[in-house]
Amino acid sequence: MPNDCDGIRYVLVPDLIAINRWLIETQTPDEPIAVLKPTELASAQQKPANYRYYEQTDDMIVLTAVLIAGIIGNHPFANANKRTAAAAATVFLMLNGWQLTAPDSHLVFEIHEFLQGEGSYDDRFEYLQDWLAHWTTPRDATENLFSDAFVRMVDHLGIPLDYPT
Repeated sequence: MPNDCDGIRYVLVPDLIAINRWLIETQTPDEPIAVLKPTELASAQQKPANYRYYEQTDDMIVLTAVLIAGIIGNHPFANANKRTAAAAATVFLMLNGWQLTAPDSHLVFEIHEFLQGEGSYDDRFEYLQDWLAHWTTPRDATENLFSDAFVRMVDHLGIPLDYPT
């Protein structure tokens, strides 16, 4: 972790698996932990880089929304797909110099709304981007920006919190 590709740091498949495992072990330990669809997981992980290339955008909000949509749309894990998408989005933003300031439960709720909401996929995707734009700010490396649970997660995954921006 991370995979740097022309200035953007991506969350890798092993990182997504570790995030999913960590979330289940710490929040819902009775749930089975498994990757049901490895190909779909790899596809979800690659979506932000592919979108960036084909749409010629470096917009971190858009790329984060693409990552979220990829994970929840492909549903690669046995459990905690929405939570994994939320945590992966937070890590992806952090690795690239941004922070998500919304309470954790808000992001999971918005992901659920994206899945179950009314309107077209494009309308819901645009709403997710707008929501992320509202709650995302540049990360100040001099401040302690992370909850204890988040710090434990990134420490467990081996992600340095003082990553240069």
